[in-house]
Amino acid sequence: MLRICPAPAGVTSESNSFLKVDPRKKQITLFDPATNGPQNTTRGSQVPPKMFAFDAVFPHDASQAEVSAGTVAEVIQSVVDGADGCVFCFGHTKLGKSYTMMGKDDSMQTLGIIPCSISWLFKLINERKEKTGARFSVRASAVEVWGKDEKLKDLLSEVATGSLQDGQSPGVYLCEDPICGMQMPSTQSALAKQLQNQSELRAPTAEKAAFFLDAAIASRRSSKPDCDEEEQRNSHMLFTLHVYQYRMDKSGKGGMSGGRSRLHLIDLGSCVKALGKSRDSGAGLCLSLSALGNVILALVNGSKHIPYK
Repeated sequence: MLRICPAPAGVTSESNSFLKVDPRKKQITLFDPATNGPQNTTRGSQVPPKMFAFDAVFPHDASQAEVSAGTVAEVIQSVVDGADGCVFCFGHTKLGKSYTMMGKDDSMQTLGIIPCSISWLFKLINERKEKTGARFSVRASAVEVWGKDEKLKDLLSEVATGSLQDGQSPGVYLCEDPICGMQMPSTQSALAKQLQNQSELRAPTAEKAAFFLDAAIASRRSSKPDCDEEEQRNSHMLFTLHVYQYRMDKSGKGGMSGGRSRLHLIDLGSCVKALGKSRDSGAGLCLSLSALGNVILALVNGSKHIPYK
């Protein structure tokens, strides 16, 4: 899906005429700026326009509510149905990724995807409870990936303990997933990884989950007053809602059946500054977004090997 950010102040509509957005057809058309967009009909100099189709296109004047409703409704439904879901924004710096995901809390119309997802998830869960009698338990976790060397930090450790100071919490780490990993046909280096050791706190209501979101944002390195611009660029937050679902066994033996699904809501930083010209000194560091592009392409193309897994 594509969201067009508003034009910066001082940019006229004429200079933006190389882009035509059609939300109804879910596509955009790019014209060669040298030909001054679709109005130019000079023979011999016109370059054919390029057209791109998406699952949804949101123009620059689309509201936060429109973007949230158009992006997460099906994902949340799938999570309640038992599948894992993930939502994130991918784009250049200063385009509004965090605004789209977080929004502002001054009104309901400016809330971002993450707070809206929390509210809608619990609404769907309550509806499912009434219809099927299934039991649900929701837990929240939040992890930050920050710094040039991409450290992992549990953002809810202080809430979980009530007393731990920053840096004293047990470390979050990546571990090879024995289930997903065994399904990967390639080498050990491509095994799926799972976050381990992060706090999972029970969230019986949407208000409690929203409280954990606020606590995670406050604990984030980029929220600290001494955080510089580079550290803000190198800060990503993974807010996850773990949905545990239980059903009574219909065989009459009184057993329970169920499973877990997860909704991953990710606020990405930018990571636009290169570390240096030396590949040896900067290898594997600060590559979050450039690597993510390769991962997305590999998944979409059905590649057997997923880079940077």
